[in-house]
Amino acid sequence: MSSSWIDCLSQKEREDLYINFWKYKNMSHDEICKAIIGGLHFLTTTDLVGLHSEISRVQIEHSHENEIEKENG
Repeated sequence: MSSSWIDCLSQKEREDLYINFWKYKNMSHDEICKAIIGGLHFLTTTDLVGLHSEISRVQIEHSHENEIEKENG
């Protein structure tokens, strides 16, 4: 994928951007999921492979965060 202005943002700035975008659209969690799934049909195989990689990275990150939370009780 090509780089864009988003690549210049910090992780916190990206999170704020994404969260505020969905809130701006006043979409529920379910609506967000449906929009993402609907958009998958417009992506190339290469895009989908890249997304799969990103999804795996996020799942691992969340798993680690959950483990730390359990340890810290």
